[in-house]
Amino acid sequence: MTALFTDIVGSTASAEEMDPEDVHQRLQPYFERTRQELERYGGTLEKYVGDAVVAVFGAPVAHEDDPERAVRAALAIRDAIHDLNEKDAWLDLSIRIGVNTGEALLVVSSNPSLDLGMAAGDAINTAARIQSAAPVNGVLVGDLTYQATRDAIEYRPAEPIAAKGKSEPVRVWEAVQALEHGGRRRMRDTQLVGRQAELELLLELWHAVGRDRLPGVAVVLGLPGVGKSRLLEEFTNQVGADGAAHWGRCLPYGEGITYWPVMDVMKSAAGILQSDETVAIAAKLGALLESFGIDTLDELRTMATAVSNLLGVATTPRGTYQADQITQAELHWGIRRILELLARERPLAIVLEDLHWAEPTLIELVQYLAHDDAGAPLLVVASGRPETAELAPELMRERAR
Repeated sequence: MTALFTDIVGSTASAEEMDPEDVHQRLQPYFERTRQELERYGGTLEKYVGDAVVAVFGAPVAHEDDPERAVRAALAIRDAIHDLNEKDAWLDLSIRIGVNTGEALLVVSSNPSLDLGMAAGDAINTAARIQSAAPVNGVLVGDLTYQATRDAIEYRPAEPIAAKGKSEPVRVWEAVQALEHGGRRRMRDTQLVGRQAELELLLELWHAVGRDRLPGVAVVLGLPGVGKSRLLEEFTNQVGADGAAHWGRCLPYGEGITYWPVMDVMKSAAGILQSDETVAIAAKLGALLESFGIDTLDELRTMATAVSNLLGVATTPRGTYQADQITQAELHWGIRRILELLARERPLAIVLEDLHWAEPTLIELVQYLAHDDAGAPLLVVASGRPETAELAPELMRERAR
């Protein structure tokens, strides 16, 4: 389980100088936004302790990415408080957040409607200690949380902290920002074991796609922790010798997530960085589209409108203009056309992780990409839990063709 503690800095001193009504008015937006972000990422608000908020991830419902959810929620709370201060300087809120992963006991009320529970254990206590040591308006996490999320979150090292009840200093890391999931993955140091047969099947399909210059689709199913991601990392590592690979990941939470993995892929293909501003993103998308050498302005405009809708920026290569509206069919065509053109330069593998979280619209797009009339060496490799077979039966039939 992962625990999250957040508390306001200097709230006691501020409260002494304010009327109770003003204290309530100042704190209410903080409590509301904190709860919203916790619920958005699937956390359970465990209790309030004065101005502090205590939440848990992994109970009563557990997810394989609970540590990542907790850190993303912490960063979202940090940014939300900044936005509140920007809109109303009178609030003048500063916070510290601590996140820690470990064992804990959560007692849930027999009446869920009461929304009562009690969490206790070393993970909870240590999260409180970490929170008290966090920088102002910063997020500090324990070592287990860091180890579980270092591929998804940008961190910088922090000095170990002395925690009450701990014989040794506690290793901590400061979370800076959430990383996007697109692009090439960082290869792990561990050797791939027991998946050679599956790897050979994927490589055989990859070579067939390149040889026949036709699209293909593969779906890797398995329970959490069996090594799906590690298998796909090894596959894309070998693909890089004669082709290109871009990664996308379906998300179970957040707004505008329907095409999130496709957004990852487009950003990776265009070389868009997490730090890029809107102007730079638009320029890189425009450069990508112009590199295809498309002569037909209508075709170029549809592709530009498609990526602009995906990424929320306007790009107008070669004087094209943005269409006011775009249908789902046009959006899917624009996405597929861009991927086809990329694949004609080099055989292309698109890796989509966690397909069990995909919305039906994305499943339809994946099926559309796999149609034989696409005419380009494009291989879509998706991974998911076993229930993906029931969520996407048409895709499974497409895979079996």
